[in-house]
Amino acid sequence: MRAEKPIIEEEAPTPVINEKNRQPLKNSKKGKFLQGGYKTTSWVLILIFLTVVLGMTLAVILSAFGEEWYGTILPEGYTMEWFVNAWQAYEVGEYFKITMEIVLTATVISLVLSLPTVYILARRDFPFKQALLGFFQMPFTLPDLLYAIPVASIFYSIGLAETMTGLIIVNLIVGIPFSVFILLPYVESLDPRLEYAAQSLGASKFKLFQRVIIPQIIPGITASAINIFIRMFNTFTIILLISGPKTQTLNVMVFSVLQGSGSQPPAMLNSLALTLMIPLLFFSFLSLWVSSFTQKRLGK
Repeated sequence: MRAEKPIIEEEAPTPVINEKNRQPLKNSKKGKFLQGGYKTTSWVLILIFLTVVLGMTLAVILSAFGEEWYGTILPEGYTMEWFVNAWQAYEVGEYFKITMEIVLTATVISLVLSLPTVYILARRDFPFKQALLGFFQMPFTLPDLLYAIPVASIFYSIGLAETMTGLIIVNLIVGIPFSVFILLPYVESLDPRLEYAAQSLGASKFKLFQRVIIPQIIPGITASAINIFIRMFNTFTIILLISGPKTQTLNVMVFSVLQGSGSQPPAMLNSLALTLMIPLLFFSFLSLWVSSFTQKRLGK
């Protein structure tokens, strides 16, 4: 018998797809329409946000400097009288002095304590090093109230609440971790061979810090000082909980006045708000300038 040939099923031919007709979604009319709609919506929302924020800020500034402003686009005249009245009525100078004493003292202590801490973290490997770094990150990652309420309770129980010492210690909770994370990259970028050479020539640890390490990280120290100063100047929640009538900082005083404004003229309240805003804006621009100068100096 003659063997039968196996029947081979022929595969259906693969349809040829014209690549010109295969347009991705982003190149199709529908994709372009959605992409254009998304961009337009984003820009509209951004412009609305900026208009609202800048409009309110401009209204506060014009009201603080304006003489009379009733039913007109701009005030009829401009004056500094509201600032003088607010400065005298609310004793702004005294609160500003208290704030500067607390913040400057806490800034210096934060730098002094963070420098050796940063050097150890940059040059030594030890158990639980990552856990310690995580501990320093807690003030940035945790909500303020999560640690402010327990700290305030402890301070009231041991008598540190409503005192200058207590307010300085509270600011260190923010200042030291912030200073550590700003200075750490600067110290890690230093060449350790310079330190070995200084030690081989008989330099003590103090001389090593004074003559070798600190001169190389002056830009980092400057940036750290300005940034922690701004952050502590702006600290509000925990200061509100432990400050007293004689130890209120400027931002807590402004909040208290605005909360119980009563029948005070709006222009005087706006001038008081600007009294707090102007130093913060000045220190913020100074911080940006120092950061830009440092990056150019280091070639980064």
